[in-house]
Parts: sequence; structure tokens; C-alpha cells
Amino acid sequence: MSAQQGWIAGVFTGEHERLLDEKGRLVLPPLFRRDLQDTVFLARSGSDPCLLLYSPDGINEVANRLKERVRNGEVSPNEQRRWSASISEVRTDAQGRIAIPPKLRQQVGLDREVVVIGVVDRAEVWGADAWAAVESSTDEGISEGLWL
Repeated sequence: MSAQQGWIAGVFTGEHERLLDEKGRLVLPPLFRRDLQDTVFLARSGSDPCLLLYSPDGINEVANRLKERVRNGEVSPNEQRRWSASISEVRTDAQGRIAIPPKLRQQVGLDREVVVIGVVDRAEVWGADAWAAVESSTDEGISEGLWL
């Protein structure tokens, strides 16, 4: 399996092809394990067919931003409830694997072949076909000028 990878403390990058085992376990990319040593938080994306994967610090940052947006009326309390209800705390094992709960796998359509991508402050777990569709889409492409 090919992998493009990089690591900066607290930053997730790269694309990593993986296979889920028969128990739904995912071997985390080695470079991601530095920030996800013991505990990983999985949440369902509200807009894409993927799982969001956070470190303990990362999930706290997102939860705090979400609470503030609810207080300011920018996000409904039901959105906060749905997202919070989708979160699963999982432990990494000695082989660097996490067990993805069956309900989350089903909700986002994860089969055996998955792709783990780094998205700076989190990682995402996509079904291989769904990720291929994103990569081949004819969106505007990469526009570094928007953030550089």
C-alpha cells in the first residue's frame, strides 16, 4: 500500500491506505500514533461520508468552539447533540490499532478498504471509493493563495 506522509507535532497530514480487519480494527499510520498514543475520539462527519478522528486535545478544542457557537446562536443545540452523540472514545492497542464501532462504520459506509487522511487538526477515515470520488471531483482544486 502506498502512503504519502509527513509529521509535525499536533498536525495530521498525508494519505494512508489501510485495510480494516474482520473485527473492524484500523491500524493507525505510524506518524499519527505520536499524537494518538492511548486514546482516540471518533465522530461522524455532519457533511461527508467519513469519520473524524481527534486526539484528546483536538476533541476538547472542537467541543469548546462548538459550545461557543451554540451560545452565540450560530449552531443549533440539536446539531451539538447529534455530533456529541456520535463520538466514541477508543483506545489504541499495542499494535497501534483502534476498533471502529460497527454503528459508526455502517453510518459512513466503511468497508474493508479505507483511506486515512490528515486534515491538519484531525484525521479522517474514508471508504476507499468515497475518497477516490473526492480526489477525482472537478472542484476548484488546491488554491494555496486562500490560506498562504
